[in-house]
Amino acid sequence: MTFFRRLGVVLGLLAGIILITGGARAQQTAPADFLHVAGQTIVDGDGQPVLLRGVNVDTDYWRFPFDPQSPLRYATEADMHALSELGATVIRLGVSWQYFDTTMGYNLVDDYLSWAEATGIYVILDMHVVLPDIYFGENRIWDDPAAQEQFISLWVDLASRYQDQTIIAGYDLANEPGPPEAAQWWDLVRRTIPAIRTVDPNHILFVEEPLTGDYAGFQLQDDPNVVYSYHDYSPFSVTHAGATWIGDTPLPTEDSYPGEVLTDVQWMDYSRDHGDFTGQTDTWMYWESAIMTPPDDIDWATVKPQAWGNIGTVWFDDLELLRNGVPLPVYNAGIEDAVGGDDSRPVSWYFYGDGDFSGAWGTEAHTGSHSLEISGTQEYGLWTQANWILTLPLFSIEPGDTFQVRGWILAPENQGGVGLGLDYLKSTYEYYDRDRLLADIQPYLDWAATNHVPLFVGEFGGMAASPGDSRYNLIHDKIDVMNANGLHWTMWHFRDTDGVAEFGLYQADRRDERLADILRQGMDG
Repeated sequence: MTFFRRLGVVLGLLAGIILITGGARAQQTAPADFLHVAGQTIVDGDGQPVLLRGVNVDTDYWRFPFDPQSPLRYATEADMHALSELGATVIRLGVSWQYFDTTMGYNLVDDYLSWAEATGIYVILDMHVVLPDIYFGENRIWDDPAAQEQFISLWVDLASRYQDQTIIAGYDLANEPGPPEAAQWWDLVRRTIPAIRTVDPNHILFVEEPLTGDYAGFQLQDDPNVVYSYHDYSPFSVTHAGATWIGDTPLPTEDSYPGEVLTDVQWMDYSRDHGDFTGQTDTWMYWESAIMTPPDDIDWATVKPQAWGNIGTVWFDDLELLRNGVPLPVYNAGIEDAVGGDDSRPVSWYFYGDGDFSGAWGTEAHTGSHSLEISGTQEYGLWTQANWILTLPLFSIEPGDTFQVRGWILAPENQGGVGLGLDYLKSTYEYYDRDRLLADIQPYLDWAATNHVPLFVGEFGGMAASPGDSRYNLIHDKIDVMNANGLHWTMWHFRDTDGVAEFGLYQADRRDERLADILRQGMDG
């Protein structure tokens, strides 16, 4: 039975739920064989503390929409035995709601539970892709009340099926929820927990903080068997060094741990000396900016086609940049490449406008088939490549540098100004070591201590592209900090399967033995 057919059942069950009021959490005693929460500790049926430490088994959730059999190939019972030999006590098993449209999802979970029983490793069932999303992170559930009811219904279905499985440590309700407002997530949590409890009063529920703002924080739930979970990927320029799937361009790979690492790039100023074209041209015209000198104490420059006033519509194409007279390659200078998964926007270009200005991926072109288009009659508009800490499209600046931008302009209606200029940006660097890692998570530790609840770090890790020993140093220190504070954790992740070494303990069937040694020591505490 697919979970959608259970929606009517869960709505009936919800009618009989008695909600706990007054802010006090109910007391609950789990049957002897289940893990459960006791204050800030997770204990077994004998009341003995259990530390959940292991890895994420993500089942290639991202590949499923175009390769539905990929989750079944991700791991085997032998892999579970290998994790057991390292000392793992848990896996966080990532699934997509799409798995359960057929029996495949249930069969996959059943296989892992069987392997877990054979190895003594607990399983946290993690809903990694939440309906109605096809790919993780689309966040369509927040504007879809029907999808929210189906989300609850799916969890009731799973909890009903697995209510007696003591090898399941618990259910991670949703991976990295990203609602527009944190209250939307907590509303869904408060509806989901009592629905699950109507069929499964015993399993731990893992509740993550919503990813809204720098620190959205937790809300204490009226259920005594909840573990509060966060993910720790600081410092991001090290943990995600070289990642090609964060934004339009790969993250830099220069930052080492421990050491000074890039934590932000901020806009500081713009070129006022680039010179504007104020005439009209109904054919493509080659235009050169004036020689521009950046202000002092600036780290980066980025190319910026721009326009102001009553321009009608103008187009820019085939852009060039010279630093000290030497040409430098501009990322997507011909404006031909589309953003992956979004063929409506050119990769690495972002439009900003004021007044009635708008930008588009134009189909008028000097060469190829596309250009950058700006339209407007009042105020201004611009295209830029500045975006967070993705520094590949940016150009570093040394004292004394000068710049010039060249390219082709089409401006048949221009009665304002059109130019090729620069934006100027500055970097923020911070020193990261073990003490800073602890400082980053101190708000979580303080909250958990105040509310006397346990914490679970559902994800942490580091990319193989980080320089030198950075990956190993960082993971070692993170585990050391988490263990010193009694945290439960699962590293991201078990296996890379797409031919590129990223976060995996394994690259296909080859284990990173140095990382395995760090995990072995960490799991031993």
